[in-house]
Amino acid sequence: MKDINVLVIDDEKICIEEVQTEVKWAKLDIDPVRVYGAGSVRQAEIFLKSTPVQIVICDIEMPNENGLDFIEWISEWVRFSGDPVECIMLTCHPEYQYVRRALQLGCLDYVLKPMEPEELEAALTKAVEKIESRREKNERLEKTQVQDTHEDIVYDKILPYIKEYLSESLSVEQIAEHAALNPQYMMRMFKKKTGKSILSYVSEQRIALAKEMLLKTDWSLEVITEKIGYISPAHFGALFKRMEGISPGQYRKKYR
Repeated sequence: MKDINVLVIDDEKICIEEVQTEVKWAKLDIDPVRVYGAGSVRQAEIFLKSTPVQIVICDIEMPNENGLDFIEWISEWVRFSGDPVECIMLTCHPEYQYVRRALQLGCLDYVLKPMEPEELEAALTKAVEKIESRREKNERLEKTQVQDTHEDIVYDKILPYIKEYLSESLSVEQIAEHAALNPQYMMRMFKKKTGKSILSYVSEQRIALAKEMLLKTDWSLEVITEKIGYISPAHFGALFKRMEGISPGQYRKKYR
């Protein structure tokens, strides 16, 4: 069986159980006991922070929660926390705006309820193929690298690259490819040299840039969000408040 964990997020327990029991997991070479369920976005976030997950299957509308907002959170989380996650939406909403946003957030597929097991299995097959291809590439890279010869690359290549592309949708894989390093090894080396994770560093740099824009321009929150590399103003606003203790609007009013 492949070393893959799957997390299904849905507020209806019967929907989670349907995915767990009706999909032919053995055919995908995935152990059914590694297909986990979460009844809310909050539960899913807690699970992801403690257990590596390679595939997420997520509903959109849940009580007081939105699955697409969660996918945005997870895309930011996994870009800098390790093995990327392949996301599949499983929902009863066929509306174009939902499909469009899911694709913008990098979802691999969009499957409609009521679930057809074969359709979900096809999406999962694509996910497994991407995961295996990525792992093989990383293994090849790691075999060619010697730790002691690459530590200066953090300052020579990685930090300048992050600064140059701060407004883009950065990922660990992109940064590692630029530095010609294995992503996992690069993250360990970055933490060793800077004392911070890449996610923490990028978030700090983006918020610092946002603070400068708030004080020196009249740009709206939507414009600033786009210029610092985020998609959702709500996500940016929540991150800003968590890091600075006040909202972007309050910061502009207080310090301008």
